[in-house]
Formats: sequence, structure tokens, C-alpha cells
Amino acid sequence: MNTLAEKFRLKRKELRLSQQTLAEGICEQSQISKIERGHFIPSADLLFKLSQRLEVPLDYFFNEQIEIKSNLSNFKQLSARLLDDRNYDDLEYIYRIEIERSTFLTLEDRTYLEWIKAIIDFYQYDSKCEAISSLENILLKVSSNTLIYLKVLNTLSNFHSLVGREQEYEANYSHLMELYQTKNFEHQEFLFGYIRVRYNYAHYLVSKEKYNEAIQEALETIELCKQRQTSYQLAPLLILAGNAGAKFLDKEQVKNYYIEARELCKIYNNPLMLMKIENYLKELDTV
Repeated sequence: MNTLAEKFRLKRKELRLSQQTLAEGICEQSQISKIERGHFIPSADLLFKLSQRLEVPLDYFFNEQIEIKSNLSNFKQLSARLLDDRNYDDLEYIYRIEIERSTFLTLEDRTYLEWIKAIIDFYQYDSKCEAISSLENILLKVSSNTLIYLKVLNTLSNFHSLVGREQEYEANYSHLMELYQTKNFEHQEFLFGYIRVRYNYAHYLVSKEKYNEAIQEALETIELCKQRQTSYQLAPLLILAGNAGAKFLDKEQVKNYYIEARELCKIYNNPLMLMKIENYLKELDTV
């Protein structure tokens, strides 16, 4: 379904208008049906009249940066936290609850749930091939301009890396970086997504034992976080810098990265990561 058809149908349902009520005095009800099925593109005059009744500007139907109201807002907020914590048990639990609800969902919401299912399949059930295939299919049906496309592509990249498909990972990473160069980082979701991609790349470089490149990537991303005044992923980035730097930095420099990460965890109440950092510091003190 194209953007116009999807947004048209959703806005009508949001206002609780029947097709007949929307069409009354403007056009035939059958034309509304065809628009919503993507079988008919209305003229500018007709669309303008319909947009007035739907109480939206014409730009609403064509600008993909204008978001469609989501019925998954609470689920998305909670799932984002669980994903950051890598808590896939609870993620699966809230996913099962969500799919049993009989809520009307937008195309992006349905795609979001498919993305979550692929993550659960990969990590909870070791269904790696199925999860990768599912994400590849999602990318074929959503626009590369959308936020969900970026989320899915980033997850697919991670999956490729974890199963040893390095060339595909690096190609996806390059594509992600190109896409993010076109985004406005005043939009928090784009900023956080970009930070995630760069953190993942620094982690990938560590796995390839490219420690100099890894710490450079981590430090550049840390600087970005500070410039944008966000703590998002800052503690994990500092830990990564400390781990990568252990190969060539002196002990005091490495320790400072861990200490800064520890202070952030105390401020933002992250006990699991705080415990990890305390262990890192103990190990460092025994070396």
C-alpha cells in the first residue's frame, strides 16, 4: 500500500468517518474505496477537498517525515528499554501480549512487530536464518526514508556480523551511514539510531581486533554525544573505549574511561552495567 493510501485510510478511521460520510458532497464513495486500496490517485482539486474534511494539509499525504499516529506507543517505549538492556525474555512476554490485542495497526506498527519478532527468533530460539530472511523481506516492502527501515537495517547488519557474514555487514553499515547523513539529528530517534550504528561498528572493530580504529570510532561517537548533550549509549561507549584502549593506552587512561562510565550509571540508575564496571575496575586494579 502506498503512503497516500495508508495515511488516507488511517486519518479517516481516526476521525471515525465512514467512506460514505467522507465522500458526501465531494465525490463517489467508490472513489474513496479505490484511493484507500491504492487503485486511484485523486486529482489535486479532489484531494484538497478531501484533505479539508480530514482536517490535514495536503503535505500530510506525501511527506514521509510527518508521522502517522501509532497505537503501539507504550509498547515501543517499553520494548526500546528492553532492547537496550538485551532483556529478550521480557521482550518476548510483552510481544505476546501485544499481538493478542485486537488493535487497528498502521503499516509501520505492523512492521515494527515483525522486527521485534525477528529479534526474538534470533536470540531466544536461535532461528538465525529465519530471522535474517524476515528482516530482508521487511526491507523490500518499506521505504528507505522511514525510521523503521533504519532500525531493521541496523538489526540485520548486527545479525550478519554475528553469523560471520562480514561483507554484508560492512555493506549495510556503509548504506546506513549514507542514509543517516540525510537525517535531521534534532529528531531524537534519528540521533539515537545513528549513535547505535556507530557503537555497533566500534564493537565490530573490536571483534576484528582493530583496536586503534575501534577506539577512534568510540571517541568520535562519545564526542557526538557530548555535543548533542545526550547520555544515550555514552556509558557503553566509554566502556568500549576502555576495553579497546587496554591494548595500547596506559592503565590510568583506561581506568578513567571506566570511572566516567560508572558515574553515569549511578546518575541514571543502571545497576547491571554498574556491576560490570565495578568488575572491570577490580580486574584492572589486580593487573
